[in-house]
Amino acid sequence: MNQTSVGLLVTSAVAAGVVSFAAVWVFYGSFPSMSVSGSTALWVFAVVAGALAVTVRRRIAAGEVGQDRSQMSPVFISRCAVFGKAAGWIGSLVGGFYGGVTVYVLLRHGELLAAQQDTPGAVTSLLAAVAMAVAGVLLERSCLVPPGDADGEEGRGDVFLTP
Repeated sequence: MNQTSVGLLVTSAVAAGVVSFAAVWVFYGSFPSMSVSGSTALWVFAVVAGALAVTVRRRIAAGEVGQDRSQMSPVFISRCAVFGKAAGWIGSLVGGFYGGVTVYVLLRHGELLAAQQDTPGAVTSLLAAVAMAVAGVLLERSCLVPPGDADGEEGRGDVFLTP
């Protein structure tokens, strides 16, 4: 598994933002209202990914990775890497969507009452999605295992394969 490119995440967020801005421009009257509580799930995933990133990084640095019950399992670390990759991509795409919505409601803030009411929810969801993407990338980067020759081979020993 290769590391996720931050540039690719930003590019996908911008593309999702452009598409969502165009969709909101045409269909804004059909959209349900946005509330701040709609970003709760994004915040929860961002906090979980951030906490896992800190925990995994600390345990790897302390050399507490292995098969013993008191150690963190390498399989768990690889699952965290997958979760981090997924959180990064989902945060990027959802952030792009809410970025497009936020731009639209800020442009229409002075003339539409619905845009004024949707602004806090759109901005909060945008911030939550960005936090989720950043936490996901940090988690993915935290899952790198230091080099070692556990397999009897000299190699990098990390979770990610390089092309």
